[in-house]
Formats: sequence, structure tokens, C-alpha cells
Amino acid sequence: MIEPSAANAKSRTPSVRDDGRVLALLDLDGTLVDRAAGFQVWAQALVKDHALGDEALAWLTATDLAVKERDRFFALLGERFPVVGDTAALWDDYRARMPHLAPVFPGVLDALIRLRQQGWRLGVVTNGRVDNQLGKLRRSGVLDLLDGWCVSEETGIRKPDPRVFLLARARCGVPAEDLCWVVGDDPDLDVAGGQASGMPTVWVSHGRVWASTARPPDRTGSTPVQALNHLDVDRPLTGRGQSP
Repeated sequence: MIEPSAANAKSRTPSVRDDGRVLALLDLDGTLVDRAAGFQVWAQALVKDHALGDEALAWLTATDLAVKERDRFFALLGERFPVVGDTAALWDDYRARMPHLAPVFPGVLDALIRLRQQGWRLGVVTNGRVDNQLGKLRRSGVLDLLDGWCVSEETGIRKPDPRVFLLARARCGVPAEDLCWVVGDDPDLDVAGGQASGMPTVWVSHGRVWASTARPPDRTGSTPVQALNHLDVDRPLTGRGQSP
């Protein structure tokens, strides 16, 4: 397990409101940054560099959606297209490039700044490698707005395990009795994971209809900004987080 950085351990001290609206734990990919758009740029370059063809691009896109763990994705990529060569080196290159390819969603930074001005603390909970995920946070400008973060490689705990949400809340300096919302686009990792932690949830639907067998989220936003707007102090939200 990698030790958390000093930047992660540091807790900011914003002017926190007294009405319980204290912390939002945010997913990263698909919620704050458009990893899917970055992946398409990377995949198109890979197909062009190795003359793989349109069928390969379709396979890459479908497999990216189906296989969440990147180690497994790159293993499958090497089996399907041996011409790409050393998949370990390709995986390293992917992690180095993705922070530069995945843009922050429009309006997200402004929404986060507004939340901080209203007294919210902000944290990120994401699965993945530290170099890749922290690189995205830095490049997007989100890192400077956070009170803490948890990346699965560093914590040794992956979403939807409720322990990682509880750890993130502690890193952000928010006690268990105070309100903590989870915002994310994945029904299983973010919504079900947040619920298992005793936290209310906001789902970023990207136009999808809720089809999971899990309990529906407390709020839904069709875009990341709409989801974040559900945390606005002008919108009444009730409930306090509690440990499971």
C-alpha cells in the first residue's frame, strides 16, 4: 500500500455551515472528468499507430465499457491484438497520457468553487492507479479544491466497499454524525457503495434510465453539473450520514 501524500492528508478549514451540509464525496471518471472522451482519443491513436482498423476501435470501445479493471483490459487487448507488443509498457503509457486526454466536464469547476464558497467540504473517491487518477485531478484543477482523496491503489480498498467512503470522510475531517453525500455515475460503485456506507447519493445519469436492481439514488442529475447543483444550499436536502 502506498502512503498517502501530504497533500492528501492536509485538511482545509472552510467556513462550514451549521445546517449539516458539510461534505460531498465525488467520483472522478464520468463525474468530474470525461474519461470516455479521453479514452476515445487514446484508442484512435492506438488503432492508427498499429493499423488495426475500425473493427478494433469498436472492440476497444466495447471492452472498455465492459471491463472496469485496467490490468484485465490490457491483458485482453494483448490477447486480441498481439501486434501492439508489450502491454505492460502500453499500460504505463496509457496512465501517463490519460491525464492530458480526459477533459474536465463543462461547468464542473465553477460548480465545485460555488459549493466551497457555500461551505461544503469536497473529497474524491476513485478506483485506479495513483499516478493516473491524481494526474487527472491535477490537470483538471480539481485537486486544489479538495479536502482529501482516496484512490484504490493507495488505500487498498476499492469501491463499492463502504470502508473507502468512511475513510474518505475521515480524511476530509468530517465526523460520522454530519451529513455526507456521495455523487457519481456508476450505479454499483457509487450509488450502492454510498448507500452501503449510510450516505445519501446523487446519480449522474448521462441520460440513462435507472435499471439497476439496487435501491435508486436520492437524487439524479442528467449531467455532472446538474448533479452537483442538487447540493446547492438553496435546494433543500435532508438526512445525515451514518456508519453502517
